[in-house]
Amino acid sequence: MELVLQRPQRKESVKKYSILYVDDEPVNLRIFQHAFKRDYNVFTALNGFDALEILNDKKVDLIITDQQMPRMSGVDLLAKIVPKHPSIVRMIMTGFSDIGAIIRAVNEFGLDKYLVKPWDRDQLKVEFDKALEKKHLENKSKAGKEGLDAADLAFSFLPNESDLKKIFTDGFVIYDKNKANKHGYWFGNSGDKSIAAFYNGANCQMNAIALNSYINMSLTEIVYKEGLTKSTDIIKQLAENIKARFGAHGDIGSFDIAVVVVDKKSNRVSYAGANQDIYCAQGEGELKSVKGASEAIDLNDFEGNIEQKTFEKVSTLYMVSKDMINQIIPSDDAKVEGKNFLQVLKSHSTKPLEEQSTQIGEKLSGDNTKCMLALKLS
Repeated sequence: MELVLQRPQRKESVKKYSILYVDDEPVNLRIFQHAFKRDYNVFTALNGFDALEILNDKKVDLIITDQQMPRMSGVDLLAKIVPKHPSIVRMIMTGFSDIGAIIRAVNEFGLDKYLVKPWDRDQLKVEFDKALEKKHLENKSKAGKEGLDAADLAFSFLPNESDLKKIFTDGFVIYDKNKANKHGYWFGNSGDKSIAAFYNGANCQMNAIALNSYINMSLTEIVYKEGLTKSTDIIKQLAENIKARFGAHGDIGSFDIAVVVVDKKSNRVSYAGANQDIYCAQGEGELKSVKGASEAIDLNDFEGNIEQKTFEKVSTLYMVSKDMINQIIPSDDAKVEGKNFLQVLKSHSTKPLEEQSTQIGEKLSGDNTKCMLALKLS
């Protein structure tokens, strides 16, 4: 009798959720399938019509679709899906500044997440798991489906702190997610340069969600698509883009902004700003403010005249909202009335960034419009 030895068969892990990815680029579908096939049941479709057929045939928990596709856009696809599949988690991904369509999607049927290309596999998995678990808990408690509110949507356009730490040596983000907070931020890199932008749209006349989301998408295009890496050029192009997008509606107001570009080879920093200063830690307990233009950028009539400043030997760079700067922090010493925020920041600037973030957040707990970036450069 012949003895036949067989290899033990690999037991496939049971995948809890199914995801459908829709994109008109076959290479993108292959990359997505390869990236997530071990974590989820992955279905892919080249267009909206194929996606609808899959949904008729398969149980899908989450759909993520490209927005810019021929014949049927991502928003149009979701509009067809939601009435029949109201509990499906829905996300849109795009590399284009199509904020009008996104706002339409939010108003008509709700979005769970809006994502800007290019995507990072680990970060995308975090977003998937978070959204799927949230939906699972909602279904379990019979709470019904619940779309993003305005604050959630505005926050979804902002990059994550984990992304910041991939671009700079270290860093942290403090941001209050609520409708009153009109601030925003963006960061990215191009070649040997790391770039961060910090802005405030409180004096703009258009919808804050539309503006802030458009700013972040526009910055992505300016840096990654157009290849601009000079701080003054970035601000000028951004102002032109905003005016072109919103200027037809009359007075669009002004906004504050700071853009820093860090040359990772030389560790040299270039900065341009309008009504938004930055703060640099240089050495033991030394904190220096760098001032930009004193006036905000008038989006109705901006000629692009803005000064760029260059400096080096900066260990940590801070971008802070004015509401935070102007606060008086109660002192632990009963004999001292209090300290302003910059005094507190200076005393904390030599501590590890994680400790700085925790303590600053605690001391400013009364402020509900906090926005702050800390960027470790060396």
